[in-house]
Amino acid sequence: MFLVLLILLPLVFGVGLSLYPNKKSLGFIGTAISVYLFIFTLLSVFNGNGFIQKELIEPWFKMGSVQSYFALSLEGLGGLMVLLNTFVYSLLFLYFASIKKNYKNNFYGLLLIVFAGLNGVFLAQDLLLFYFFWEIVLIPMYFLIGLWGGKNKIRANTTFFIYTIFGSFLMLAGIIYIGFQLKPESLLLNDVKAMTTGFKNLELLPVLFLIAFAIKIPLFPLHSWQPAVYKASDTFVTVILSALMAKMGLFAVVNWFIGMFPIRSISIDNLLYVVGFGLVYASLIALRANHLKKIIAFSSIAHLALIFMALFTYSEIGIKGAYFQMFSHGIVVLGMWLSYDYMNRKYGVTNIKSVRGLAKIDPAIAVFWTIFCLSNLSLPLTSNFIGEFSMLNALFFYNPVLCVMGCIGAILSAAYTWRMNNAILLGAPKNLKDKPKKMPAVLYLVLGILSFVVILLGIYPSIIFNLIQN
Repeated sequence: MFLVLLILLPLVFGVGLSLYPNKKSLGFIGTAISVYLFIFTLLSVFNGNGFIQKELIEPWFKMGSVQSYFALSLEGLGGLMVLLNTFVYSLLFLYFASIKKNYKNNFYGLLLIVFAGLNGVFLAQDLLLFYFFWEIVLIPMYFLIGLWGGKNKIRANTTFFIYTIFGSFLMLAGIIYIGFQLKPESLLLNDVKAMTTGFKNLELLPVLFLIAFAIKIPLFPLHSWQPAVYKASDTFVTVILSALMAKMGLFAVVNWFIGMFPIRSISIDNLLYVVGFGLVYASLIALRANHLKKIIAFSSIAHLALIFMALFTYSEIGIKGAYFQMFSHGIVVLGMWLSYDYMNRKYGVTNIKSVRGLAKIDPAIAVFWTIFCLSNLSLPLTSNFIGEFSMLNALFFYNPVLCVMGCIGAILSAAYTWRMNNAILLGAPKNLKDKPKKMPAVLYLVLGILSFVVILLGIYPSIIFNLIQN
């Protein structure tokens, strides 16, 4: 029952809030739902004694002669991603309480519908059900970007829609081919895998899925929609795109692409060189950029590219490191976006030249921002260091050239992150005439929790590694 609630609860309340009049803000409903689901997900994934039923399978409908199931599972990487999803949403809705601006109820409602879709993607064990939730996420995101975005939102949203719908159609074509040509017993992962591993000459089929997943991550050269959308979107929409939706693509690569097709069913090495080049390219752009949203956007492209490369080393340390980094990146980038939003609302920070000397005016936000920046550049004893070290280790033994690309990205990450941090925080105060007000207690709580998790996972990564192992 709980697995259904992970989807049904945010979906029902999301639709309800989207249709409810905007006379009174009801954002607290999103807070209650996300915190409730996070607590029970936390208890479930860390409890192996049957605290909550982790699997559900019921007949859904037939696609021709192939049975499709409403099949959900909280095991494996999916459970870790649902934990990340519920945690991010809990802190995001808590953060809303610390700002004076009240969004309309349909904004909160659309966010909850995305929440439901993301949980569905991470839980689904049936290929058609997975595609169903994959598309559910797209619809509310289109309206969130188009209605609450800033300058150039129409152009950015159109690009986002074209890219994602193109990838979705390719994946749908692959699902139709599997259903009507390969004809597995069902569209459950194991039954589909039994057919895809038994047929030869399927070089094109994996490509259809891989393009769809690469667009969502996004990977070079299919990344060009992302920076424009990040810059044009409301910061809270950007949080969902960066911390969670990018993980949809990586999760799909693990669970469906690698799950359905034989190892090296297509030549992946040449693709990894392209992705590695994209990692360095994105890092160089971040190094030259001045706008904070652009820097964080290209930083994400680089970090996600390294995760993708590590997955295809097919080594235990590479895969575990990639899983760990998927979780850690979501936490760190959430901290960076929320800190940026606070600095933007209070001090008008938009780029590294807009203000200076913020550490003297507001030391609290300076401390939190520095912690997230240190983790972004993978300083030891922060969470990103563990995952990045493991992935580079795996790449070194798999292909030293790819490892060199990853190391260049790590060096550039330190350069552009510290450049960004120093430009805003250090020096004599500039464009900071107003005396700061005390940071809201809720904001201390949210950024404090994020900072604690970043440091805790850096010191004691076994919390996640044990979960991955189990």
